[in-house]
Amino acid sequence: MDGGWIKGAFARLRGRRFFLPALYGTLLLLALFLYGVGDGWFPASPRDGPTEGEVSLESRLEDILSTLRGAGRVRVLVTYSTAGERVAATVSTVDESVSETSGGAATTRSEQSRQMRQPATVSGEGGQSPIILVEKEPEIRGVIVVAQGAADPAVRLSLQRAVQAVTGIPLSCIEVFEMNYPS
Repeated sequence: MDGGWIKGAFARLRGRRFFLPALYGTLLLLALFLYGVGDGWFPASPRDGPTEGEVSLESRLEDILSTLRGAGRVRVLVTYSTAGERVAATVSTVDESVSETSGGAATTRSEQSRQMRQPATVSGEGGQSPIILVEKEPEIRGVIVVAQGAADPAVRLSLQRAVQAVTGIPLSCIEVFEMNYPS
């Protein structure tokens, strides 16, 4: 198959006024897409959803914020800049070996030491599981709140302050928007 038609089409497009803006726009959209797929808009955390028996932060915030006077129906999105982390206890074992070689008047001594670390485990119903020393929560990047009553500045401020009280992030990282009413 001849690729000449591709070169010809490309040459015809290159002469048009819209070619460069369209090319730059396409590259910009591609860059935004790749940013969103990476660590940009989608959390990298393995804790995207709640584990069994755990309720997500979004659900808990939605429940409590919807009870504020004038808030109405509320939806919440929390984005994270880091993933949660579990620090497991470890057991260290050290293997040491010493060897001596004597040849005439000289004696050569060599020492080798090798340290191995393995996670400390405990036996349970599901088999062996690691002993967790510290569990660090993911770091929150920002919160979006969409509420029916967000047009009222007092309700908007109450929503922001409630989210700040729960998450500990600054007000500048909390955005509140009015919910779009279905027609």
